[in-house]
Amino acid sequence: MENESRRISDLPDELLLKVLSSSLPSKEVVATSILSKRWRSLWEEVKTLMYDGDSFTRTYWRFTEFLSRRPSVDSLHLKLHPHVGNTDLKTLVNIAISLSLRELRIEMICGFFEFPKSFYIFSQLETIILEKQNLVDVPPNVRLVSLRRLHLLSVKFQGDESVEKLLSACPRLEDLVVTQRSYTNVMLFNIRVPTLRSLCIDNTSGNHRPKGVYGFVINAPSLRFFSIRDSFSNYLWFGNMPELVKASVNVVCDKPDKFLGSLASTQSLSLCSVTSSQTPYPPIGTSFLSLDHLELCSCSKEWLNLLTFMLNDAPRLRVLKLKLKHCVKKEAMDPWNKPDTVPECLSSHLEIFEWRQYKGTEQEREAAKYIVAKGSCLKKATFYSESAEKDGMLKELECVARGSKTCSLVLK
Repeated sequence: MENESRRISDLPDELLLKVLSSSLPSKEVVATSILSKRWRSLWEEVKTLMYDGDSFTRTYWRFTEFLSRRPSVDSLHLKLHPHVGNTDLKTLVNIAISLSLRELRIEMICGFFEFPKSFYIFSQLETIILEKQNLVDVPPNVRLVSLRRLHLLSVKFQGDESVEKLLSACPRLEDLVVTQRSYTNVMLFNIRVPTLRSLCIDNTSGNHRPKGVYGFVINAPSLRFFSIRDSFSNYLWFGNMPELVKASVNVVCDKPDKFLGSLASTQSLSLCSVTSSQTPYPPIGTSFLSLDHLELCSCSKEWLNLLTFMLNDAPRLRVLKLKLKHCVKKEAMDPWNKPDTVPECLSSHLEIFEWRQYKGTEQEREAAKYIVAKGSCLKKATFYSESAEKDGMLKELECVARGSKTCSLVLK
């Protein structure tokens, strides 16, 4: 053990500071000063501080005093019990802001918190992460001019307008993460951020859909990376996303035609869209001209016809993966309407085809044989099946005349 301690102490200061700044509560960071002469003053250079307290005790005041003596702090993470008073927390945040704080994370269990004015006026914060807390209304005429990264994790607002005020106060915001819960008091989460580059939404926790119009309105034309998992919204509207590179959409929505056309510029798309609507999707005229990689979930009864749409509308598709991401009710699958003419992606571009949870139904066999037969550029086609009859199903595929002489058929 002593030899191990010596080996750790022999590491360069830069690496040791990374270890101390990773996830240790600050009281443990300070405690390292007794290890050896090498460690005696090392903790004083740590710029990332964390207070982890499940109750309001004198350790909180000790931490506040400790923070006030620091020359500067880059990152502050507070895990607090809601019994911590609003005034006390404002004091701590005021101190941190005065030290040119760059990153602030506050995690508490639905506690009430009103940010001090310094947070909005003198703040140099570049990252704010708020988790499990009640956020009071954002004051008017304020701007978080340096903020680039904002995570709102189970944050309760006063209403829809509170969200709009907060986001409009962030003129340089590039990264936004939203975890929505049924108690957040927001019906339409309006994300109108022209500078946004990355957006991640998770709205999958709850028991039932709220009544009324509930969902997300997204107007972020600079988005490059977009992910949404949503089981409860009945309204989704996405604006044009001409710079989109990668998107992951896993939603239950009555009208997917309202947003799928906005994803047309993406190069990589993972799509799972369950709908009770008879509206065809994507919208007529939509073309995924840049789409190179498509992962399509086979959970809905109409998914094979969505596949037909995507094959026709994605002429440069190179990688196609089909998979069942989650358990669904057993429903009769809609008849497959194969393309009227061979899609350009099959005749000129598709190289990799993978089908997981292949069940070998009549419609699936028809689609699988069509792709293998028409895929002129296919290099590899892989099928995975857990069916007791998989040997027969897969042997049937082996007998298909392949469109590509160099296609390797893998059966698992």
